[in-house]
Amino acid sequence: MRFCIRREISFDNSEERLRKVKDVPIELALPPKLDDFMRNRHLLMDVKRQLKEFRIPVRSVHAPHGHLADETFKSWAQVVIGFAESVGSEIVVFHPEKQPEETRKDLRTTALLNVKQVQDRTRVTVALETFWDEGRVLTPDEIMEHHLPMVLDTSLVPKPEIIWIIESYRTHLVNVHLSAVTQSGGRNAPPQQFRPVDSDPFCLDVLDRLYELKWNGEVTLEYMPWLASKSVEDRKLLERIYQYQHNTTVPDLA
Repeated sequence: MRFCIRREISFDNSEERLRKVKDVPIELALPPKLDDFMRNRHLLMDVKRQLKEFRIPVRSVHAPHGHLADETFKSWAQVVIGFAESVGSEIVVFHPEKQPEETRKDLRTTALLNVKQVQDRTRVTVALETFWDEGRVLTPDEIMEHHLPMVLDTSLVPKPEIIWIIESYRTHLVNVHLSAVTQSGGRNAPPQQFRPVDSDPFCLDVLDRLYELKWNGEVTLEYMPWLASKSVEDRKLLERIYQYQHNTTVPDLA
């Protein structure tokens, strides 16, 4: 088990945001709007240069929020995967999109085929993130049914289901997006997601169970953007607690 932090960038702010996490292992979240990403994809070379300059190990790359079932998926996904390969990332994370129930079954078949085809062309693990609603083109149960690599997000899945997924699907679980869900502001206030792990003891319960099971994947601390410095501090602390000695060698990005 090893630890990194999520770092979101846009092409306008990448140098500023990456400089602040110099030497820190990250999951690099690319600009979320697919049209913006594709229009400015030539700027990925600048991002690659910045990662090398600031000696940042990229453990995973989070893709823009495009649709897995679209006919364009393979073309834009290959851009993301090619970038991930070039910076030494082992994982690319994709979001299963929402789809109307009346078309979801057919679109799920298309999404599965698209994912398989891009996975067959790369050594990088193509993984799908968990969303706990039935409107997704691939739900957590369906990801498991089809034995696909999974990214488990603890702010998006109910607590009992988190432990069940870890227990039953850990061999295909490649990344855990770890954060707390807290209740504040009164009984009827909505839960607060993506909070620091020390906000809820359940987060350490998750890590303890993963450690007991000798799980050897990536834990990504995914906090709200204004808690970025806290995520850096917590990553160091968790590495000490779980005694992980990681290799900080940055791959040659030339």
